[in-house]
Amino acid sequence: MRALFLGAGASYESGMPLVWEFTNILRMNVLKRLDSKLFDFRENPNFRASFENLLSRPDLHYEQIIGELEKIYLARGQDHSIALKTAHQLIDCVQILLLEDQEKTTPLFSEKVKDYKGIKNLISEQTSLNVFSLNHDINFEEICKYHDVPYRDGFFDEAEPRYANIANFKTLKIDQLNDRKLNFFAENEVGVNLIKLHGSLDIFAAEDKKLYLKCTPPIEMKLGGHVQEIRKAEIHSQEVCNQMQTRTVRELLVKDVTGEIQFLRRSLLSGANKFKGSFEQIAPGKFLEEFKERIKTVTQLDVIGYGFGDAHINDILKEWLNIPNASLHIYDPCRSSPPPDLDEHGGKITIFNIGLTQYFYQNERKTQTLLERTRQSLREAARERLRKKRIGVWEPSNNK
Repeated sequence: MRALFLGAGASYESGMPLVWEFTNILRMNVLKRLDSKLFDFRENPNFRASFENLLSRPDLHYEQIIGELEKIYLARGQDHSIALKTAHQLIDCVQILLLEDQEKTTPLFSEKVKDYKGIKNLISEQTSLNVFSLNHDINFEEICKYHDVPYRDGFFDEAEPRYANIANFKTLKIDQLNDRKLNFFAENEVGVNLIKLHGSLDIFAAEDKKLYLKCTPPIEMKLGGHVQEIRKAEIHSQEVCNQMQTRTVRELLVKDVTGEIQFLRRSLLSGANKFKGSFEQIAPGKFLEEFKERIKTVTQLDVIGYGFGDAHINDILKEWLNIPNASLHIYDPCRSSPPPDLDEHGGKITIFNIGLTQYFYQNERKTQTLLERTRQSLREAARERLRKKRIGVWEPSNNK
């Protein structure tokens, strides 16, 4: 059985940033707001300088910066409390800026999505297809919807009426999650099972994590509906916060249909301590368990755009590669050798120096026409301009 595993590089061609691109965006936006009320350093004003120095280190990307704040907290020194609060606020900044990127890159994605017709061939070959994703973006959901490929993500289409005034949501209750009664296709059914392991821009926890909500677009909307629903929820929260003259961190402050205050907790998972139990996380850990179980039946795992930087994922892959007939196919334009963590299984690993676009063309079993190659070249040029703009927005010397 074949399955896909997606990292940030899978969304790169359609405009979403890689880790260092996004780190530059985050640095620029946070550094210029350190004297505003975005971060609260009243508990220890001296921590502001420490945080600025941490942000300005060119050797750290944003998840490592969050990891350094987590390290300060776990050391339980005098700054442990403010370090945790700062980490939480920084993760909120990550969420907000990723959503902005999702919106800004929609025009590029609306063209790029046409190149992904090969998704239909994948599910025609083996009916249900498991797709495991570390990405916070909603590109793969949009790919399936655009190409009329049925997909399920564990959530049920039964909406919770209490939150209908905020956005369109699918739901997943805590007992369904704990009992692994998730809404996925069975092996003999046709469709994609999308399992997001690190949370998502569109997943929120409500009612003390007894209910999970996932934004879902109107049926009639072909493209852009997911991000539209996320933005509706964010705008609703901004309006409520303005009315109450307050703000929240790590959650949306909302009013349900009765006018009662509710909190929708963001699920985005970042930093150096994912799934270690050191910090409370909103992203459902049961989805990682689902990955561990489902990968046992996989014989070929196609990994696209993952840099093998998450130890908890690499440990699962190492154990899976011990299965006699397991083979790992890595799709990465820049990789020339197996990841160090998986070096002992090098004989089971094959590397292809292509990205998601060529992967789907390969599965479509067709050669690109001249027009398609021309269109791709134009989109690649647009993507490269975007990369240069992001890389150039911040240099350490500009912030001394």
